[in-house]
Amino acid sequence: MSQPWLTFVLLFAAGWLAYGARVVRRGLRERKGVRHLGVRGTRAKGEVVRGPRREGATLHPAQLRYQAGPARQTYRRAPLNADQHSLWVGCEVVVRYDPDDPRRVVVVRTQKTFNPETYLVNGVALCLFGVGLAVWAFV
Repeated sequence: MSQPWLTFVLLFAAGWLAYGARVVRRGLRERKGVRHLGVRGTRAKGEVVRGPRREGATLHPAQLRYQAGPARQTYRRAPLNADQHSLWVGCEVVVRYDPDDPRRVVVVRTQKTFNPETYLVNGVALCLFGVGLAVWAFV
């Protein structure tokens, strides 16, 4: 490679491609967590009322408070995908619950995260940007 800028552009493109792949991987992992519910579910807003705690060798997940069901009953449950999100007391969350059993709930997003689909779209866009940059370098 006689042009030093080509090396720089290809490294830059590889960086964007790697970062995009990492974002896609995170989106797929969070989407898998939402699939724990087994059904599409109904969205609701909630908040974390008790953070995760350890008692001896046992780790208890965080508990959420949310309103669900036809009577808008308030539930206080641990989410099925509690290990995929950092949940602290007072954190507002968006959850999906099973309409047939409102006690089954998964966290879709928190204040500091996005929906899994957003991660997937952004990750694919970053990968395409990296590939496009590498193609442009050779044109």
